[in-house]
Amino acid sequence: MALMRGMTFSGLRSSTAPKPVYLVFMFDKSGSMTSNGSPKWAAAKAASKAFFESQDSKGVFASLTYFPDQEDYSCSKADYSAPSVAMTALPNVDFGESMDVQTPIGGTPTYVAMQGAIDYAKNVAANDGKDGNVAIVLVTDGIPDSQCSGNSIPDVKSLAATVAGTIPTYVIGVGNQLTSLKEIAAGGGTQNAFIVNVSEPAQIQADFLKAVNTIKASALSCDYEIPAPPAGEQLDRSKVNVLYKSGSSTDTIPYNQSCAAGTGWQYDDVNNPKRILLCEGSCAGVKGKAGQMEVLFGCATKESGGVK
Repeated sequence: MALMRGMTFSGLRSSTAPKPVYLVFMFDKSGSMTSNGSPKWAAAKAASKAFFESQDSKGVFASLTYFPDQEDYSCSKADYSAPSVAMTALPNVDFGESMDVQTPIGGTPTYVAMQGAIDYAKNVAANDGKDGNVAIVLVTDGIPDSQCSGNSIPDVKSLAATVAGTIPTYVIGVGNQLTSLKEIAAGGGTQNAFIVNVSEPAQIQADFLKAVNTIKASALSCDYEIPAPPAGEQLDRSKVNVLYKSGSSTDTIPYNQSCAAGTGWQYDDVNNPKRILLCEGSCAGVKGKAGQMEVLFGCATKESGGVK
């Protein structure tokens, strides 16, 4: 490996952040969310507001759309392609203010709602979100009804699969016996739906918030920008180490350009590196954990099997 000489500093640590996450929320506000005194809407709303307004949501962008639309039951995807709250950085109080004025009513036109979510997600991915990861979060308490054509679990699953390679779909099912919703998650490339039990409001809120935070962690990228060295210095690629700090522990992730065995990290371009990419196994190991990635300059790179 050719080296870029001229780096004289040693032991400098610099925190680095992954690519941002852009979550397109499509939120069910059908009448069943409140029918017969159901606490589903109130609890899911409280949990959502807690996430949208939490300092832990920094680094995440989100948008919010409801289905069915506020005025009437629409079977047109155009009515679900423009969010009530456009994509914006979190934390933000606009989401809670929007949810506070919603009235759950009507049925569950999931298919056209997903069409609208996909259209909007594609637009985000092509514009403001092109520097990050874009995902759809479908929140629903029921199975698609029959008022709109093609509004079935298999149809929604197939629709989610059309963009799963670049825009995954996560599903949060608020209710009991909604296991068929895992089919939509499978089509969307995320395997299993998060099923939130409705035994009591406090449990709904806790389970829903846990699901959203898990989705945030899963959608986070394992792609990190290499921090710029100090002015007048150059990067010596043989003296870069990647550290992961979680709680009181600090682990060194070894360099592994081929990602053999799936662990370690690699450069995006070994000759002109701009980003550090975690290999699949190491990526899975850090997702879902509260931690921070750091880059240590000036010490011989530790790689799989020893020091370079």
